[in-house]
Amino acid sequence: MANEPNRGSRWWYLLLLIPLVGLLATPIYAHEDPELFGFPFFYWYQFVWVPLSVAVTWLVYTRTRTREAPYSGRFSRRPETPPGGPPRAPRERGVGAGR
Repeated sequence: MANEPNRGSRWWYLLLLIPLVGLLATPIYAHEDPELFGFPFFYWYQFVWVPLSVAVTWLVYTRTRTREAPYSGRFSRRPETPPGGPPRAPRERGVGAGR
């Protein structure tokens, strides 16, 4: 347990089922009434799920991501020696090289 990364609970992933069920259960919204700004319920119900799905996905991401930022290598300092060891000198090429 001591070697596990510091993460949130995996139960947060169950929230991702809310938009999935809300959009796959078509009998819920397969009718025209009520209208909103002249759009039938069928269309605006699906459109409302777009920002709701983004909000749920963001919430799950923030609750389950790793707490410490991993080494990116782009903007942070490089380690003293590369992972494969120090760089080697290039081998000579040409006639008689390697004999």
